[in-house]
Amino acid sequence: MISNSQSKLLKASLLAGAALAATQLRAEDADRYRPYFKFHSGDIEPLWGVDDHWSLGLGANLNRYVGVELAFDYYLKDWGEAVVLGEASSYHVVPEIRLRYPMMKDRLVPYVIAGIGPSWIQGKDVKPWAFDQNPTVEGFTYTIAAGAGLEYFIADNVTFGVEGRYMWVNPIDGKTDAGTQPVDLSAPLFTFGLRIYFDENNPRPLVSEDAEPTSRFYFGVRLGANFLTDNAWLPGVTLEPEQAAWGKVASQTGGFVIGYDFGENLGVELAADHINHNIEVAGLGNVAEYGQGWIMANLRLRMPAGRWSPYLYVGGGINHAEIKDLKPASSGLQLLGGKIHPAVNVGAGVEYFVTRNFSVNGDVRWAYSWDHSFEIPGYVPPSSGDMSHIAATIGFRVYLSDK
Repeated sequence: MISNSQSKLLKASLLAGAALAATQLRAEDADRYRPYFKFHSGDIEPLWGVDDHWSLGLGANLNRYVGVELAFDYYLKDWGEAVVLGEASSYHVVPEIRLRYPMMKDRLVPYVIAGIGPSWIQGKDVKPWAFDQNPTVEGFTYTIAAGAGLEYFIADNVTFGVEGRYMWVNPIDGKTDAGTQPVDLSAPLFTFGLRIYFDENNPRPLVSEDAEPTSRFYFGVRLGANFLTDNAWLPGVTLEPEQAAWGKVASQTGGFVIGYDFGENLGVELAADHINHNIEVAGLGNVAEYGQGWIMANLRLRMPAGRWSPYLYVGGGINHAEIKDLKPASSGLQLLGGKIHPAVNVGAGVEYFVTRNFSVNGDVRWAYSWDHSFEIPGYVPPSSGDMSHIAATIGFRVYLSDK
């Protein structure tokens, strides 16, 4: 769901935030029941064929040494025995046990983790050389996961960590015109990210309760759906929700934000979101995907009231677009299009502070981009159009400094 450039920005912001937070507070582990939320990203995994890996988790430390976690992982991987036929997406929900051993005055915590749970596998994109074989794959299976990790407390209730796991995914059958073949999406995974505990060792008042306004740096993630407000893109060409759409009317969207709040009411935010749409051409059908990375610089107006903080934002930036994942209908054709396009957005949301430095949020925004060129010589003459969508997302923000 995130492009390579967005992934690099995500990695840089997480590492910078972790270093900044580590200089702010005395942080350590605790020997008590302690629930948490985890977000990790697999930034380097494309080196061995795993793409777009996101790992989320809800769990709890039961005591100093034992914890449990419900892990959700999503990633893409090629399938095919002698020749790669296509790409498949996989969703894994794995209950896990986590054995921990705090050290270095309880700031550094190595751990091992293992579990078993259900998985869903679905074919996503077919390679151009396999169009005439009609490969498909879809079905439920199960996964066994085992691995180890290392986390470091950068704040009273926030850790920055790395984790390596091997996901053994029980193969299912994929189908082609020539018969069936096993689809094995097992993979080694390596992720980094944050674990946020829902309580603090030394609870502090909310920022809205401080006598003096506080400025803070934050990092956040959001996931949700986008709805095209007008799918008529160019004469004879429309944009439609992609294969991973929700209910055939909305496409998935996901991304992250980094920002800085100046005191009580004003802030700035850099948001990066990724969206895919299918390109439908009259007389041809679905010819390709139109991948877009929306990178927006926003001004945020906040109106905090206790744990709740409604906000409005407006800004502009770019839409980096690419034609990718060609479909069978494009066989023998040349698809041409631009790369960088201007964009604006406006939105509103509300966040709820679980602790002083961790909030969950929901928002709705309208985004518009224009001057998108497209051409298929012999079918679609050179032309340009605009696009707009409404996105609804939920997410979280982790505030990594107080100043």
